[in-house]
Amino acid sequence: MEFKIIGKTRLHIDGNDYNLGPAKHRGVLTMLLYHFPRSVQVDLIAQVLWPSSTSDQVRRNLQPIISRLRSILVRSGSGGSIPKEGNAYRLDVELPEVIDYHRFRKLAEQGRRAAGSGDHRKAVALLRDALSLWNERPLQELEGAWADHCRDQMETFDRMPAFHALLDSQHQLGDHLEVMAEAGRLTATQAPDEAFAGLYIRSLDALGRYSTALDFYAVFSRRLLEHVGAEPGPELRDLYRSILRKQESTAYAGVVVPHQVPLPARNFIGRGSLLTELDALLEGGDEGRVVALHGMPSVGKSQLALKWASRHLDRFPDGNLYLELRGAGPGTPMAPDDVLAFLLRSLGAERIPVTGDERQLELRRVLSNRKMLIILDDAHDSAQVRPVLAATPNCSTIITSRTRLMGLNILDHVDLRLVSPLSTVESITLLRNEIGHTRSDQAPEALRDLAHLVDGLPLALRIIAQQVAHRPGTPIGELVAEFRDQDGLGVLGSVYDSDDESATLPVAFSWSFRYLPEGTARLFRLLGLHPTAEFGIDAAVALLGEPEDAVSAHLSALVRSNLLEHGNGPRRFRLHDTLHGYAEHLVRRDEPAQVRKYAGIRLLDWYLASCEAAAHLLDPQTSPVPPLPGMSAKPVQLLDETEALTWLTRHRSILIACVPQSVRLGFNEHAWRLSANFHEAYDRSSTFEDLLVAHRAALKAASALRDPEALSGTYSNLGMALYRLRRFAEARGHFEAGMAIAQDAGLREIQLVCAHNLASTLVDLGEIAAAIELYRETLDSVREMGYRDGEAYALDQLANAYRKIERDDLALEHHYAALAIRRAIGHVRGEAITLTELGKLHHERGEHETALGRLREALALHPLSGDHARNGEALVTLTEVEYDLGRFADVMTHAEQAVALCGSIGANKDLGRALHLWGHALVALGQVEEAEERWLRAADVLRGVAEVEVDVLLDHLVDLRRVREAIPAPRTSSPDFSAAPSKEVTERKI
Repeated sequence: MEFKIIGKTRLHIDGNDYNLGPAKHRGVLTMLLYHFPRSVQVDLIAQVLWPSSTSDQVRRNLQPIISRLRSILVRSGSGGSIPKEGNAYRLDVELPEVIDYHRFRKLAEQGRRAAGSGDHRKAVALLRDALSLWNERPLQELEGAWADHCRDQMETFDRMPAFHALLDSQHQLGDHLEVMAEAGRLTATQAPDEAFAGLYIRSLDALGRYSTALDFYAVFSRRLLEHVGAEPGPELRDLYRSILRKQESTAYAGVVVPHQVPLPARNFIGRGSLLTELDALLEGGDEGRVVALHGMPSVGKSQLALKWASRHLDRFPDGNLYLELRGAGPGTPMAPDDVLAFLLRSLGAERIPVTGDERQLELRRVLSNRKMLIILDDAHDSAQVRPVLAATPNCSTIITSRTRLMGLNILDHVDLRLVSPLSTVESITLLRNEIGHTRSDQAPEALRDLAHLVDGLPLALRIIAQQVAHRPGTPIGELVAEFRDQDGLGVLGSVYDSDDESATLPVAFSWSFRYLPEGTARLFRLLGLHPTAEFGIDAAVALLGEPEDAVSAHLSALVRSNLLEHGNGPRRFRLHDTLHGYAEHLVRRDEPAQVRKYAGIRLLDWYLASCEAAAHLLDPQTSPVPPLPGMSAKPVQLLDETEALTWLTRHRSILIACVPQSVRLGFNEHAWRLSANFHEAYDRSSTFEDLLVAHRAALKAASALRDPEALSGTYSNLGMALYRLRRFAEARGHFEAGMAIAQDAGLREIQLVCAHNLASTLVDLGEIAAAIELYRETLDSVREMGYRDGEAYALDQLANAYRKIERDDLALEHHYAALAIRRAIGHVRGEAITLTELGKLHHERGEHETALGRLREALALHPLSGDHARNGEALVTLTEVEYDLGRFADVMTHAEQAVALCGSIGANKDLGRALHLWGHALVALGQVEEAEERWLRAADVLRGVAEVEVDVLLDHLVDLRRVREAIPAPRTSSPDFSAAPSKEVTERKI
């Protein structure tokens, strides 16, 4: 929550502005906020807002406004009030920091104290935070002489002193370029101020720009005389004389002091840890230090070097040199001898030696007693810069390169530092600064989505920010959707909106790409066909169609060039998202359609073959998906069910993305087979939304093929994903469609699967009799076929249906029959599911010890099959049994485990049950406050999922707060407490 009076008066709550009423209401509130915590006399309010009204008129106008403001403060939950004190009113809020102006003053004061104690980094951070609040004209709701006087006071005694303190601390930290730019702007736009003039001159002095400093002093002296009729004070005059002496001594010595390092980007964001590392690596000692920054194209290596230099130029009194080596840029990389010649000319050498060795000796002689900073930007390789390092041992040098300069590290002991993309927070900050805070604040989530599109690449962020800024009438969220739907680099690769093609990503990336060997370049292009940016070496082998050792060499070359990075796990790699988009752009542009087709088939063949192998290990009893004719890919080697599940889990995002990509590329046979083979694994891990995406794409493929087996099987799988998401009516339609197609085509096994799944759906839709009849038919059919696994499934589901009509005897009989089959055929997952159902049933019958036994057996098996959803369900049921047995310590332990597991997979109903039980155990142990916290969280989780249980929790909470005693059992639906408040009161409290 925040009150704002710097700009328009606003009450900002949870990202939204609260309605404060008409202009006069906002004006009264502005005066109360400005004077906080002092009271404001009614006469002053009248003078400012009703200057021509009588006292009676003011009272009649003011009283309802005060009442309205009091009501707003209460309804908004601000915690504020407006008491009357004699003939005055005062705003009362708990903390002054909720008012932006008073928060500014506190931050500014903290910043000045930090500067006074010598902690200038902390001072800069605090003062920047303070000044970031001051983006608009203060007290905009008020006009007239009093308001203008207040604004003048705020500017003179609040904002300008904060600016001066900030610039002074930046000067102490060596940020002379920033100080020069900001102090120069202030001295040009404000009345003559010796404090800012002094900072401007000191920054020029530190940068060695003596002539500019002296010229400015002369101009400033004339302005000061015109405004106040006086000359500069003694401090400024002493500074002037000091610089004059420096300029004279430099001129007499005949020494050239070059200042070539350019300014960093205006909107430089982040890199705090890297700048600190550079401080440690480049500071201290008489000898020069060398650091080589490397990273992918356009990640901001050069800007980082320039930013560090701008902070520390005063440490290099003999000047600084900057040279663009064109290692990956346009043109030919500079030869090492030419680099030496350029540096000699920059230092004023009249004669340049002929050979490289002579130039190296001459440069070493010229710099023998000089301490300089040298930036060698965009180095091609180690050999290009090694002669310079040998000739400049006393100079500090920063090298930037797109290549990891391992030779410098190994042979020359140069420190290498990787420059990674910006973080999400840094990316959002850069976008806000480029797009504008007002528009950004209107769509914070869309701004985050925009940042994720380019994954922290500064150039890409600036390109996309300009695209947004140039379309002010389109909501950012709509632009995000538009940019996301584009293939390849999309808007990031457009040359139509720029007058400089080098400001586009394709051109920036091409400078690195052009030096790759042809085989490596071809692999990079083909990686654009991979559906995701992360992949394993096996996928790269499949794409390129070459032996693994050759592919491994290509991948190493791409890593060395920072066009690729190692991924999560051995033999895994990752392209930056924008480089993946660039690879898509190249493969479409440079590879013939036939090459793209066969590379895509090789890749999908390998994923499909591996997926089939994993699926068979997971569920060997189920009939396999028909193999793809002619496929000869060698699958990944997997030993057992655990390895299969691990492989499928690690490749989930890739395999899910393969299905719609297969459809887009016209490989429909691959699409439906992929989704059919990984259905079992991802059903176990509860990734139902992912399954929905894949199965819907697979249904398009199956429909295009008009293959009854593909269509009916995919309808069944899609129906099951919908069933798991509790969208029963939709699931029913898909099961019925699949069953009809299978029946017409004589696909009896698929027909039975659809019938079985349809029966389960009918149970949840309340059509129990129809479900039991369908289960019985299915059971007879699978027994006739000798399909033991299908028989066990049918027995389990028939048992669940019998439980719905309170035939527990039949339910137990069928569950135990199913358990015997599961154990006989070695179906671990099925055995664990049946044990869980038995545990639930024995618990409902009051057979708690038996229930505990079944559930503990189930919990030992569920982790082996990776069925997280059923594991969570068994854990919650175990917790319920333990509660009924009075084992509250065990309840606490297992409820905590269930909350962690169910929360991680989004199983909200079981998560709510676990929290509910946990709260009861806490009450039983006398920990009432902790119980209240669990029940509040449970009620929040279960809203929209289990409203009846939410009502029970609300009643628990009311009684807990009212009487703090006798909480009913967890499954009590209507607790009876005396003097319990109404449901309306309950909901309002919650």
